[in-house]
Amino acid sequence: MKSCARHSRDEVLAKPQVCVLRMDWIADFRTRVDEVGWSARVVFNEFMKFNLVGCFNSAFGFLLYYILYQINLWDAHTAVAAWVVSSIIGNIEAHFMHYKFTFKSTFKYSTSLNRAFWCYTGLLVVTTSMEYLLIELWYINHYLAWLFNTCVFGFLNFVLIRWLAFPPELDRSRNGVELGQS
Repeated sequence: MKSCARHSRDEVLAKPQVCVLRMDWIADFRTRVDEVGWSARVVFNEFMKFNLVGCFNSAFGFLLYYILYQINLWDAHTAVAAWVVSSIIGNIEAHFMHYKFTFKSTFKYSTSLNRAFWCYTGLLVVTTSMEYLLIELWYINHYLAWLFNTCVFGFLNFVLIRWLAFPPELDRSRNGVELGQS
């Protein structure tokens, strides 16, 4: 009943489903997926396009990481510091590239960037923790740790920014077919 605290007793009695641990978001997401036609084939095609653009983004991010690692931003945590700074700059560059080339969204750029920022920030916390764990506790080579983070969290990044920063409902086209939105 904790999640019901903001509702009056009458509202809770009238709409008990509102307080069922807020798991209705899963059904809402499934409905949204069905409404935009996000089939396995569409997911595969979009993920391949995402990865194609992502190859350029990864090369940019790795080059930036390499330079920052050589500069040694923080003696105590050289690789982790290079990861954080290159990730922040790389995420801004990647968002622009995905906005222009991958998703063809009509979503307002600043709103999309704001939503992407929250996705990237959440992932940055997780991936930075992994960098620290892999490099400084398990002594994994920092280049392998970079590759691990980039590959393992890539699909999660795709799903998050696709549904939050580039909502499919606002696509100009999908798989080369114009959707009739302006």
